[in-house]
Amino acid sequence: MKRNPARRSPEDAAASRVTRRRLLLLVAAVAVAARLVYLAQSARSPFFSRPIVDAQTYDDMAVRIAAGEEPIPAPFFQPPLYPYALGLLYALFGRSLLLARLLQMAAGTASACLIFTLGERTFGRRVGLAAALAFSLYGPMIFYEGELLAPALIVLLNLLLARSALAAIARPSPGRALLTGALLGLSALAMSVVLPMALVIPLCAWRSWRGPAPRPGPRRGLALLGAFAAGLALVIAPVAWRNWRVGGELVPISTNGGINFFLGSGADFERKLAIRPGYEWDGLLNEPIRQGIVSAGGQSEYFRRKALRLIAADPAGYGRVLLRKLRHLAGGGEIMRDIDIYAYRQYSALLSLLAWKKGLAFPFGLLLPLAVLGMALAVRRRVRGAGLLLAFVLAHAAVLLAFFVTSRYRLNVLPFLALFAAYGGLGLWDLLRARRWRRALPAVAGTLLLLALCNWRVGAMSREFSADACYNLGTRLMHEGNLAAAREWLLRATAVDPLDPGANGNLGVIHEREGRPQEARACFLRILERYPDDVRARLHLAELCARLGELEQAGRHYDRVLGNEPDNEKALWGRRLVLGLLRQREAAARSPLLRDILERLRTRPDDPALLNDLGAAYATSGYPDQVQRTDPSRPSTARSSQR
Repeated sequence: MKRNPARRSPEDAAASRVTRRRLLLLVAAVAVAARLVYLAQSARSPFFSRPIVDAQTYDDMAVRIAAGEEPIPAPFFQPPLYPYALGLLYALFGRSLLLARLLQMAAGTASACLIFTLGERTFGRRVGLAAALAFSLYGPMIFYEGELLAPALIVLLNLLLARSALAAIARPSPGRALLTGALLGLSALAMSVVLPMALVIPLCAWRSWRGPAPRPGPRRGLALLGAFAAGLALVIAPVAWRNWRVGGELVPISTNGGINFFLGSGADFERKLAIRPGYEWDGLLNEPIRQGIVSAGGQSEYFRRKALRLIAADPAGYGRVLLRKLRHLAGGGEIMRDIDIYAYRQYSALLSLLAWKKGLAFPFGLLLPLAVLGMALAVRRRVRGAGLLLAFVLAHAAVLLAFFVTSRYRLNVLPFLALFAAYGGLGLWDLLRARRWRRALPAVAGTLLLLALCNWRVGAMSREFSADACYNLGTRLMHEGNLAAAREWLLRATAVDPLDPGANGNLGVIHEREGRPQEARACFLRILERYPDDVRARLHLAELCARLGELEQAGRHYDRVLGNEPDNEKALWGRRLVLGLLRQREAAARSPLLRDILERLRTRPDDPALLNDLGAAYATSGYPDQVQRTDPSRPSTARSSQR
């Protein structure tokens, strides 16, 4: 006689608990081993001790937070939970990038164990184990856990949120609803794209409670909804209050939504997404300021309205943009922004095994087709609890399509995709093993079609880092005083993009410091090829020309700067200096006495007697305007020209 699985004997239940603990230990062991191996291998990367772009921003904010300072003197531009968590770590243990990475990898291990328990509860133990092991060995996740970025924290919070929401729906109580709202608030403070779940979770609960089983009445339902909303508000309120205190405007979490919406809109969204911190990015951020909009919230609204105007002007074009972004979202290749994961494989043999493109873009190009199959099977079989996980994935995908897609943001729903992929893959295997061809063949055909679509033209793996990554690393090395290493990375940036303004600008500075003026001039001229009105390059060229004695050319560069910025102090001062030197040259050409005095001043620039003689010579030669420049208490043109 078959034993009812719901009425297992105490011996069976005890054995099941032992097996479950062993499987959890297996998952944790695999996750820990993979992360420690990766950490040891990636430690030789020059990026390991030098965070760049967003990671550098978070690190700088955390240092200020640990020192008891405001991280930024304005409403938060990015959600603040991660830098505050990092700042707390620095406050307790000092600034340790290694410890931060270890804790993020511990969070990744905890997430793997949570996936096992969530999968066991929703789909069964076998699916939970397969999904947890897949997550444990998911190369992009391991990579991002090794960066000072938020994915490890976001994934952990989203898993806790999903577990809490499922528990609150299955056994509703004000306490569980309050906890679910609070976890949603925390996840939103890590990355606010999760906020649509504030609508999705109540809708899933309402749908679940429509059945014949006992369910909350209207009054109790409203009380549960109120508790959920209270939990969300209690967590977000301190951040909103802080933003009000420092900025005088209502910003619930951060102000980056407007510009991110604008970046992801318009037919040129791919070009806009390629803009990195630097010349063009600064110009874009300053656009609302030039319109007189100085508040952070007002600037965000400026970009939101600009994006909406683009959409309204060409709705059909925006539809095509959404299709292109959907292609990015479903594509197997990793879409990078700060550091290219494929180029980073050179520092880790393990990462080379766990993330690659060779016709198939592994792992996402395999994960997504299996996950879609799993979603279809779960819907068809009406798996209890799967609806919320599916809604989580779809809501997140919709938000990414409204903004833009990167590999880092796709990781937010990786646990749920892993669960559906394990369910789909094992379900397909069961159908094939049982020779249920009528059901297996459509599933196989659909999966193969999705594999082809997700891996269509995935391209080759990058072997070199982007110009932006090389520039940022070179800049960090330059600030550390390691000019040789900085030059190497900046040259790598210009090899990728010969006209890269940031790399050429810093290369020019290094050449100046090392006494190679012609090489420096070539770097600054390359900047002007792309940005003819760039102020910093013009000023560098003007000062360089002045030092080389090319005074007319220096004057033209200063005039070009003043044409764009009439109040630029450096240009005004430099222009006066150049005019003085030109007058000095003219006077010296007419007076042998002046030439002799100026020659002697080259070796004794502070000699009071020579300066007095110089003033007298100017006066008698018909250049009284130059007399004041010989005052020893003033920076003279003769001395300034020696700098």
